[in-house]
Amino acid sequence: MNKIILASTSPRRKELLEREGIDFIVDASSIDETMDETLPIKERLCQLSKDKAEPIHHKYPQDIVIGADTIVYFQDCIIGKAKNREDAYQTLMMLSNQKHIVYTAVAIYNGNSLHTFCEKTEVYFKDISSMIDEYLDSGEWMGKAGSYGIQGKASVFVERIVGDKDTVIGLPVMRIKEFLDYLQGKS
Repeated sequence: MNKIILASTSPRRKELLEREGIDFIVDASSIDETMDETLPIKERLCQLSKDKAEPIHHKYPQDIVIGADTIVYFQDCIIGKAKNREDAYQTLMMLSNQKHIVYTAVAIYNGNSLHTFCEKTEVYFKDISSMIDEYLDSGEWMGKAGSYGIQGKASVFVERIVGDKDTVIGLPVMRIKEFLDYLQGKS
């Protein structure tokens, strides 16, 4: 089987692939992450994951390249990574006692073919207003869409989820594993 390359520097995506015993290397490029506002949200995200994977695909044209992007979506707005603690506080207060959606799009290059998909998970937060300051003190919010990581200290924020937790963490790894198994079966 060809090499598998993760076109992402996300430690969480790396951990998810490792958890499933997938043998891969990491090689990511830095791209302009501006999304095409004219596209529906899922298509926008698929395009961005493709844009992340494409330069690595050109570097390894015969191998399998996986690109991904995750966003938090609340009241028709994309909630990105917080610029500072105050920004993170505002974001978490906004999500407190609310439902939001997390989308993760994946682009997989296999030689000349490209496969993309976008997974959606609904996340319901309880009233977290009294927990936010302590969480922010941990620093765990930094570099995370929506200012939280569901797999860490912020797991206590979650009342329930509808969908795949791995999508919220940043990579719907079971769906990727199914696709890789399918490719292996074809060869």
